[in-house]
Amino acid sequence: MAVAMPLRFPLLDQAKLTIAELLDYSVFRWPAENCPLLDQRLPSLPAVSQQNIQRVSSFEMIALWVAAGYGVGVSAQSRIEHAQGWGIHTRPLSDGPYEIVTHLQRPCGQADVVSERFERRALQVAKNAPT
Repeated sequence: MAVAMPLRFPLLDQAKLTIAELLDYSVFRWPAENCPLLDQRLPSLPAVSQQNIQRVSSFEMIALWVAAGYGVGVSAQSRIEHAQGWGIHTRPLSDGPYEIVTHLQRPCGQADVVSERFERRALQVAKNAPT
């Protein structure tokens, strides 16, 4: 997980950020990116900071609000880096490890070739991922 921020932003000079450093800004979050540790830490913030957390309907909405200068976004680092041409920069969150969790659901006993291949590839990527 990383922070998306506008091109001109006070925290842009820092290499890494923590959740605590974002408390003074609106933080846009897309609930579809399930990150258990981040989802535990955000509700534990002070009540004033809770008001700054905005739920949005897509990553594109995060990028739109951030590029317009209305706050920062928290999303997958690869997704933010892919959108840098949209007028946003990325900085990793350092107080993690923040990892997105994805679940593959299928009816019991009804595996097919495509889902089995996907599962093998996902497990291979997870095994080779840096820690």
